[in-house]
Amino acid sequence: MIDFAFPTEKLAVEIDGFGCHRDVKAFQHDRTRRNRLVAAGWTVLNYTWADLLERPHQVTS
Repeated sequence: MIDFAFPTEKLAVEIDGFGCHRDVKAFQHDRTRRNRLVAAGWTVLNYTWADLLERPHQVTS
């Protein structure tokens, strides 16, 4: 599941954290999904929770 999607712009925003990537299977699943989105012409932006809280200017610029 994409955290935030803007289908008209083909833009996906993912908020990544260690909690969701506790094992190799989950990590691989996310890489496969990202590659499929990129192959379909989407731009995928990945941020961490710390990016949102501590560096919001980097997220919005």
